[in-house]
Amino acid sequence: MSFLANFFNKPAQPECYKLVASLNAYSGSVHALAISNDGHILAGGGTEGIKFWDVQSRKELTCSPHECRGTVSCAVWATTRQTVAETLCYGTGLGYIVFVRCSLIDKTFQEICARRLGSGFEITCLSWHSSADGNIWIAVGTRDKMVQVLILNANLQLQSVFAVQLETTIPKSVAFTDSRDIYVFGLYDGNFMKLNEEGNVIKEINCQSVIGHAAVHQKHGVFVVDNTIDGFTLYHLEGEGESVRSFTMAVPSMSVPKQVVFGEEGKVVIGGSDNGLVYVFDRKTGQIIQTLCHADIGLVQMITGCDLDGRCTIASASPGPGRRKTTIKMWAYNYAAQKVPESPLKNHWSLSSILMILTQLLALLVMSMFLLVNYKDRFFDTAVNHLQYVTLATAADDFSRHVKAAMMFEDYSGIKTEGRTKGHATGDIRLLQELADKLMELA
Repeated sequence: MSFLANFFNKPAQPECYKLVASLNAYSGSVHALAISNDGHILAGGGTEGIKFWDVQSRKELTCSPHECRGTVSCAVWATTRQTVAETLCYGTGLGYIVFVRCSLIDKTFQEICARRLGSGFEITCLSWHSSADGNIWIAVGTRDKMVQVLILNANLQLQSVFAVQLETTIPKSVAFTDSRDIYVFGLYDGNFMKLNEEGNVIKEINCQSVIGHAAVHQKHGVFVVDNTIDGFTLYHLEGEGESVRSFTMAVPSMSVPKQVVFGEEGKVVIGGSDNGLVYVFDRKTGQIIQTLCHADIGLVQMITGCDLDGRCTIASASPGPGRRKTTIKMWAYNYAAQKVPESPLKNHWSLSSILMILTQLLALLVMSMFLLVNYKDRFFDTAVNHLQYVTLATAADDFSRHVKAAMMFEDYSGIKTEGRTKGHATGDIRLLQELADKLMELA
């Protein structure tokens, strides 16, 4: 009975995302996750520094020893046209910004640049933008209400573009616009700001809630925030603070910040929780599409995603207590429509396919010549007879229609005829009708 109940109570939506990896190689608490833009490498950071895994093989990659600069608080991958390897940029609780890149020689991750910013307050958020000249622009938010923009140039030197201190807003998330303006999301006051390239505030609205985390989707012109109360809220980038849609979860047992990201080219919203689940929402309807079980209970605060070639990959982690192993889980879903394999003839002409086509053409030619030589007279006679039949049938049909027309005219013309004249006219028409019927039978 329980089997039938479970069978008929299955959700209407199929389970799209499948668990592809469960990593237990990190000792301590994880506070940052980032998947490289090419989808090959997962970076995880926290109390034990930064670590890297190959996404496909699930193996931990080698990272050269470097100075411990505090707990990793956030991380992003950046790429340029001039460099083959991607660059990981991460911030720490002691205010250090660190750049790491994989060496093309020994395939180990090495620190290429590091700097402590300002007074050493915690770096709360990072974002990147690539310029045409090969430089990496980095927007940085720190706990002391500072927003800075830095450039890592081709010589691996860090240059400052601007630094501005906000009045009341502690930046929790930052994001570049296409024109290199900066979006800033405030942690406690719920402010959403837009800064120009000089650091001046050109727009400011309030989201009417605490912002635990935020994500921007430029193409759709929207951003989503963790409201730390009952889920996530969607807004227009060019709006005046009115919410577009809410993505509601189960009532939380505590108000804690949870990361949120867009997935599947902006079609879904993916966020953490305090009940061990990762939620996948439909952006347009707000409905829950799927829940992914990270753990039976507990916080799921770290979420990251990567869209590549129609495949969305999600990674999640929890800030585990003490020095116990922390589990990082990964799910994937091929959301793009599967393409039908093209036939070999459409892609290339192989020798076997050419020989097969030539053989078929030769057989068709031989068959045509045989029929033409042996059955030429019969084909000709059949064609002539068919032509004569069609001609006779057409003439008989025309003659029959004319006779019928004459009979209708004789019956309904209203012309008065007398004696033998009328009798001869009627008899002649009937005789013609009988002749027409004989002709139709012969045809």
